[in-house]
Amino acid sequence: MRKTILTLILIIVALGFLHAETKLKMELWNRWTYQMIDGDVTKNEMALKRGYFRLEPKFSENIKGRFNVDFFSDDDDKVADGAGIKIKYAYLDFNNLLPIKDAKLTVGLMKTYFGTIYEWDYTTIDGDPSDKYKFVSSTDFGLGVSGKIPNGFGSYALAVYNGEGYKKVGSNINKDMNYVANLRVTPINGVTLGGSYMFKSKYDSQIEDETARGDMVDNPDREEYNLIAGVGKFAYGPVSLLAQYLNKVKCKPNMDDYDDITTTVMSFMPVFKVNNKIDIVGRYDMYDPDTDTDDDGYNAIVAGINYHIMRDAKNAPKLFIQTNYQLKQYEAEDSDDESELMVQLRWIFSETINKGK
Repeated sequence: MRKTILTLILIIVALGFLHAETKLKMELWNRWTYQMIDGDVTKNEMALKRGYFRLEPKFSENIKGRFNVDFFSDDDDKVADGAGIKIKYAYLDFNNLLPIKDAKLTVGLMKTYFGTIYEWDYTTIDGDPSDKYKFVSSTDFGLGVSGKIPNGFGSYALAVYNGEGYKKVGSNINKDMNYVANLRVTPINGVTLGGSYMFKSKYDSQIEDETARGDMVDNPDREEYNLIAGVGKFAYGPVSLLAQYLNKVKCKPNMDDYDDITTTVMSFMPVFKVNNKIDIVGRYDMYDPDTDTDDDGYNAIVAGINYHIMRDAKNAPKLFIQTNYQLKQYEAEDSDDESELMVQLRWIFSETINKGK
């Protein structure tokens, strides 16, 4: 089913490039990273950490698509030849198809509507907390319904996914699906509150027997996860604050002697816009991989500046420099703190092709 959906999406996108209005977009991240642990330099590198190539065909006012290729020059030595490529998005949006006003149906390799990962714009160089601390994948194969709450009071999303993500296609697929519900409300201007819930399951990666993988009742290595995200956004004038709480409970329902493992994350990201060119950003993460174990987590502090060299006609960033300093402090007494300086040049360009005009 997954291969059929992906093939269909790719064919439609290719036809769209030839026959529909299509937007092309490219984004590149050139980054220098300097890392120290206990006073010793452990990393000093320059790399193309990530690049995106995007096609957005528009078939009509109600049918639009998106196809993204994610490529990189290095991924922590995971790529033998120094370069890698992944399909990040491949989906179609159908507007006004459902009997719900302003609802949108999305099918394909699509966003994961959990926490803030589906809207994360990398204000800091580091990734979204749900991504960084491995709660969910930013995209996955599935389908979902999303839309706006009338009168500008917020948004909602309901989706079902394979659970494999996009980096390791075909892994951790079983008879269970992943289910997500997401809600945002804006009671007053400048304040947004909301949360997300996800249920997912998988099997221990060491199990190779497909029959065992398919046994949903007796398999002791079946793992279930319940994930919750709470989100608050506050903005007043040039100041904004994003606060997020993540909770993940892992259990093995077919093992009576298994103790549930609870992982929590608290993240705060303030931003001060000095002017149209300079943003001062900060971030503070508290990560606890197992709440029943002492001194196994760490705190991460980030301070940085985003300098916008150029913006487009809609005032969106087009060419800018990000500078982040991060200090990672481990709770364990025998662990050394890590410091990291990152300077990143991000550049974005796009063009719209209007066929038949």
